[in-house]
Amino acid sequence: MATYGRTTRQGLPRVAGGEPWPPAFELAEAIAAPAATSVAVDAAPAPAAADAPAVAAAASAGTATAVAAAAVVSTARTVRRGLPRVPGGEPWPPASAAPAPVAASVAVAESATATPATDAAAAAVPVTSRAVAAGGGVALRRGLPRIPDGEPWPPAGSAPARPERVAAAPVVAAPEISAAPATPATPAAPAAPAAPAPAPQRAPMAQPRRAATVAAASARPAAEPWPKLYGPYSRAEWAGALFIGGFGLLLAATAVVVGVNWLLGLAPMQDFIASYPGEYELPETAPLGIPAWIGWQHFFNVFLIVLIMRSGLQVRTQKRPTAFWSPRWNPQRKISLPLWFHQSLDILWLVNGLIFVVLLFMTGQWMRIVPTSWEVFPNAISALLQYLSLDWPTENGWVNYNSLQQITYFLTVFIAAPLAAITGVRMSGLWPKNAKTLNRIYPVEWARAVHFPVMLYFVLFIIVHVGLVLATGALRNLNHMYASQDVVNWTGFWIFVASLVVIAAAWFAARPLVLAPIARLFGKVSGR
Repeated sequence: MATYGRTTRQGLPRVAGGEPWPPAFELAEAIAAPAATSVAVDAAPAPAAADAPAVAAAASAGTATAVAAAAVVSTARTVRRGLPRVPGGEPWPPASAAPAPVAASVAVAESATATPATDAAAAAVPVTSRAVAAGGGVALRRGLPRIPDGEPWPPAGSAPARPERVAAAPVVAAPEISAAPATPATPAAPAAPAAPAPAPQRAPMAQPRRAATVAAASARPAAEPWPKLYGPYSRAEWAGALFIGGFGLLLAATAVVVGVNWLLGLAPMQDFIASYPGEYELPETAPLGIPAWIGWQHFFNVFLIVLIMRSGLQVRTQKRPTAFWSPRWNPQRKISLPLWFHQSLDILWLVNGLIFVVLLFMTGQWMRIVPTSWEVFPNAISALLQYLSLDWPTENGWVNYNSLQQITYFLTVFIAAPLAAITGVRMSGLWPKNAKTLNRIYPVEWARAVHFPVMLYFVLFIIVHVGLVLATGALRNLNHMYASQDVVNWTGFWIFVASLVVIAAAWFAARPLVLAPIARLFGKVSGR
């Protein structure tokens, strides 16, 4: 009977320009071993006819043993060599390495094939083959070292963790049957079927312990917690940015003050300040003083514009509104509650502004904030230089504003406010969405590009305006604006404080819980 071994396919070479791996002679050795075994089995001499019963049993046992041996030989292939263990070394394992011998296979094979009729045939097996098979052990293949520059793992001579799984037939030669006559064997009584052997218990595989240094080196370091961000920066980064930015602004302001004072010390600049002190004479028909309605308009304007900026920032930053508003005449149109509040404040602010402009021209107060002479420009430059030098111009707002104030108020009332209104209407629901020609002439992108910078201008104007009011005679200026009198007392100050309390209360009350009942008076409020 011929047993064919499994062929090995050659792969890529180990080195550039080399031969395919493994070499051809290793393939030849792997194929020759099972072929020799099969020839030995087929060439065994035939037994004599007189001893047919005994010889038949022995031949049957010998054939089974030979088949098992052929199976082992056919699978006993040369160990395939891999990459070298060290750079520039030989392929691993060495060329002298042989396949791991099988242990305990002799006993397993003999117990599986031993019968009373085959004892004599088994005794004829060469002693050397049986001794080699019985004395062999199962060696484990060694791998990479566990620690740098260490020995291959596992250590030399280690036994497998599960020896009961090693069950292979011994490598033996075919038995030689003697031609001498033998006594006829008496038929043996049929043996009782043997009870099935209990399945061996598998022991858990022993895990090699890793060295403490290797475990410590491979342990992942604990991740540091990320700092909480407030916008794009953390609290420490904001503090650092404010400190560095404030220090830089202080240095820049100091440099400006020093430079402007040096400039005003020159003779030409002193003549310029004498010619243009910072204000010019108003027309003779200009009214004197500030009436009470301007004070009330001023309060309403501040109240509305602060809430407009708050709601506008909320609309710009809010991603998921919690409440929506829809008008009664169009339930399908829904906007967020902060947007409804913002647009409602815009309408009130526009109404207040229209009343203010109408009263300005009816009472002649427009001459106080509308330039009436070209001298306003050199006087505005003079006032600016005096402010920068910290030697501020004389304030007399009850009679006349300086030219820099006049230009600033004119820009705020007649340019910035209309720009805010026009761009706000374009972005609101009042704008017709189906007017294609009008939308092409005035795109919404233009409105958005202008509306936000205008709001920033109002923020800057309020900061500078309030700062100068408090720094250039707070009590007198507050009396002009809130008490409508040209005296120095605390009346205007306390009215101003009361107005700040009202504005702060409105700022914190502008929440859905408070806004929803007011919005229901003009439409429907829903959660979606």
